[in-house]
Amino acid sequence: MKRPRRAAPGHLPLLGLLLLGALPGLWTVLLRREAGARQEPDPEPRMPTGPSPERWVRGESLAARSKPGGGGQKTFRALLAVPAVGQEERGGEGRFAAAGSPPPATVLSPVERGIFWSRELEAQVPPGFTVEEATAWLSAARAARVASLERGSCGRSSNRLARLSDGSHACVRYGINLEQIQGEALSYHLAGVLGMQERLPPMALALVESRGRQWEPVREELRASHWAEGAVVSLTRWVDNLTAVVAPAPWGAEAGPGRRLNLFSLQWDPRVMHRATSNLLRAPDGGLVFMDNEAGLVHGYRLLAMWDPYNEPLLRSVCVFREGTVRRVAELHRRRSAAAELRRRYRAREPLWALLGFLSEHQAEQLQARVDFVHRHIAYCRAQ
Repeated sequence: MKRPRRAAPGHLPLLGLLLLGALPGLWTVLLRREAGARQEPDPEPRMPTGPSPERWVRGESLAARSKPGGGGQKTFRALLAVPAVGQEERGGEGRFAAAGSPPPATVLSPVERGIFWSRELEAQVPPGFTVEEATAWLSAARAARVASLERGSCGRSSNRLARLSDGSHACVRYGINLEQIQGEALSYHLAGVLGMQERLPPMALALVESRGRQWEPVREELRASHWAEGAVVSLTRWVDNLTAVVAPAPWGAEAGPGRRLNLFSLQWDPRVMHRATSNLLRAPDGGLVFMDNEAGLVHGYRLLAMWDPYNEPLLRSVCVFREGTVRRVAELHRRRSAAAELRRRYRAREPLWALLGFLSEHQAEQLQARVDFVHRHIAYCRAQ
């Protein structure tokens, strides 16, 4: 069993999940193009001019105060618009043409109506964890007994790899405080609200009771772990043979002469494009898996001033989306129901939700504000 390295916790679940919703197809296509014949690209495309999206808080965010408007920043739509020599985006419609000649009839754009993945692009994305698969695993994991606990495979030293009585395995995460487990659970169900839960391994909550049926077989291991009796932990399905993910070569400095397609500022760290991404791993079928979301929402909202200068420009670099994601964001914006939908789903699907509670009123407002920000950004992209 090949075991992945620990992924660092993510700090911005909503934007992270929305970006993840754009990445699987785009990344898969880019990697496949990279593996094929290499071609000389056109010069660097320019980001469409126009006003920056409104901020998600009153006044300007820290990112807006500390950085100039994103002139010259490239988007994923621009990246997809330069797949080969002499090809360029025409009129924002996703049509491609060789310079001086009409577009070949066989060329299909990966982007439809300017901002949406094409059906062909959607079809290339591995399916991830289906609803039926996740439901079956969650039911089995909640009913199973923990047969053994093993150190060293699931991140922090306080976590354990559990072998369940049905023969399956799960990562058991024990939080330093309850909000870490709460963040893991809420991030998982937020992915469901946004329609991208298939990219996250199934996750359930469990109550540690050394004399209870589920944990009695590992009573001695529990004593050695120093877990508190009655603690709430998360059980996340173990996925074999996950591997690290690095940015595709077309995004890196080595992409070739004239191909300056690195969407992330190398001035932060010139080695950044060669490092494995945090929180993102690759399954054997090539699909991307979003991991370790324990810093989501509750903990992450305390760190917005630190991370928004990086996350806001990253969001603004994305102008191609899954149409289903756009519909869900638009509905949450129109109804102003992000927190209500998350609460409804969380309560309906997690039997132990009350042990951790839900977002405070202020955190719920922050969640809605961030949904509204993403909606405005999508509208900005659509208008270009």
